Amino acid sequence: MKVASKVAIATLSSILLLGSSMNITVEAASSKPSPKTATQKVAVKAPTAEEKKFIEQEIKRVKELVMKTGDTYVLYHKYKALNSGLDLSYWGLTQEYTTYEDYLKKATTLKGTILQEPSNLPEGYTFSKARIGGPLGGKFIDDLRAEGKKSGKPIYMKKMNWNEAEDIRLEYTNGDDTLAFNKYTVETKDRKNKGYFDDKFPANVFPKYVYWQDGSKFGYYISTSSDISREKKIEILKAALKK
Repeated sequence: MKVASKVAIATLSSILLLGSSMNITVEAASSKPSPKTATQKVAVKAPTAEEKKFIEQEIKRVKELVMKTGDTYVLYHKYKALNSGLDLSYWGLTQEYTTYEDYLKKATTLKGTILQEPSNLPEGYTFSKARIGGPLGGKFIDDLRAEGKKSGKPIYMKKMNWNEAEDIRLEYTNGDDTLAFNKYTVETKDRKNKGYFDDKFPANVFPKYVYWQDGSKFGYYISTSSDISREKKIEILKAALKK
């Protein structure tokens, strides 16, 4: 398994933080070959002034909805050039929490394993922040694309209901070090890896990670730059998992 891919997932999740005024844009690769060659591309008409106005109003509306409800909305963009060349944008998909109580209130509504404050947390560490992120793909997205194209609208919005996080992060600090716990989505090709294993970074590269996988869709890890032993890290990670 390539540990770097896990770190990339965690880093990407950190980048994809979503607030009331920020959106995430992605476009999944199609599994079907394009019916047009490079010399047969169909020119896309530029949006009209009326369509641009409609797009602005819809984006403003979804911002307000996310702020008011905390729900997740996905937008399909007919004119990808107006959305950094991508056809989707996610709003409210990832939320950050500044208190453990607020985080736990949301986390306990989700199915599957979540992260909790470990009872054996090392002395001196206190809660810093937390993050919960929803899914980026699946049937919902396929349906949304189809509905968006069929609608003919310059922008098409749909609420996404999800009940299992694909990314969770808890952070604790003692002032010098950050002790972090992550739940992440494991790439299909890497799910054969089971048990506890360490990162493969050079000895002088910090933080250090200890991962745990059981062959399922999700994996978990603990990371720290302190001198906590591997055995202790495993004990702490076990205590942080709430099934």
